[in-house]
Amino acid sequence: MGALIGWFCHYTPVEIITALGFIPYRLLGREGNTPRADTYLVGNLCPYVKSCLETAIRQELPPLAGTVIARSCNAMIHLASTWPRYGGQGATLVLDVPRRLDEEAVLYYSQNLRRLAGELAWLGERQLEDSLLWQAIDAWEEQRSYWRGLLAARARGEICLSGSDVMAWLDGWQTCATAAGRDKGQAGSAAIEQQSRPDFRGRPRLMLAGSILPAELPALIEEWGGWSVFEDACNGRRFLLAEVARETGDPYLHLARLYLGGPPCPRMVADQTRRQQYWAGVVDDYQIDGVIYHVMKFCDAAIYDFRAMKDFCDRRGLPLLRLDGDYTGGARGQWQTRVEAFLEMF
Repeated sequence: MGALIGWFCHYTPVEIITALGFIPYRLLGREGNTPRADTYLVGNLCPYVKSCLETAIRQELPPLAGTVIARSCNAMIHLASTWPRYGGQGATLVLDVPRRLDEEAVLYYSQNLRRLAGELAWLGERQLEDSLLWQAIDAWEEQRSYWRGLLAARARGEICLSGSDVMAWLDGWQTCATAAGRDKGQAGSAAIEQQSRPDFRGRPRLMLAGSILPAELPALIEEWGGWSVFEDACNGRRFLLAEVARETGDPYLHLARLYLGGPPCPRMVADQTRRQQYWAGVVDDYQIDGVIYHVMKFCDAAIYDFRAMKDFCDRRGLPLLRLDGDYTGGARGQWQTRVEAFLEMF
């Protein structure tokens, strides 16, 4: 079994990790307070980042050969400085990610990906041939294509998948500690198409958006009478990326175009037009009735993005609800009151 490489941001190229014989293992933190991480990070910092550091300090993670930290936001930059000293196992590798999509950004990111591959190759004491990287690219695209097809069937109303089912399976797929298990997870997830489940048809069809979505939020929304049919989040649909034409010759250019060209997240400040076009496609394809936007406490990117989402919803005549959370799982009562009132609008 290959050694685990931890990762956080969905812009992290798991194909490179896989091609070098490692197993990519996503770090999603833990519920509850973070007293130990609070010792090393300032109070007004992303609770998801502190949650991930807390799991490391408490030694709740499986053994890691290393961790890739994408410098995707200010909080992750702080984590990159703190992780090697206080929490991280193995090597800490830092990846710079552009904040826009154009040819200069693609070239820059491809160079960073090549550098990351060299560092991981040194860590694993092996070489990375382009042919092995292309094999990993094809394998991951096959899995993502399966997921995109499954969720497209949900959009067409052919299957009635709950948002809580989808989020649970996506989390399990990304945090599986064995390559065989991840493949079985893809195949096993087909079972959710056959499971008996409540019929959500007739309920308000909602898009959940934000940076990181708490695992319990889709389930709670469906418990209170809504239906989460699209999860626009770093730990939701964004990791499925979007199919792109195969780049001939250089796999690193292909990966750069694949990741930067996927669904843009709030940090892509130079891609606001593309992000709103993405929302428009989701609303039309998934017949969205309303939007619930989860703002992580102290997440500047999500706060700015919510303003853009509000403008978008106003133009489209879509009801919008903002929920604030701190990733501790302690906001259930407050959320319930607001969500139930929101659902009465439909």
